[in-house]
Amino acid sequence: MSSFAKNAAKAILAAVIAALGSLATVMVGDTGFGDLKAGQWVTIALAVSVAFGGVYGIKNSTAN
Repeated sequence: MSSFAKNAAKAILAAVIAALGSLATVMVGDTGFGDLKAGQWVTIALAVSVAFGGVYGIKNSTAN
């Protein structure tokens, strides 16, 4: 595994969870991916960026 992927594993997981949570909020009823508006995709991308950046920016501590 690359150094970046190893350091960013928790951040990547947070970004995936944020993306799925945002999609679950938007995709209700008979809504498909093609029905999503540009603003909804921007909101999903923003949630992913904030989740990744927030978790990646927190320093990992060593276990005691």
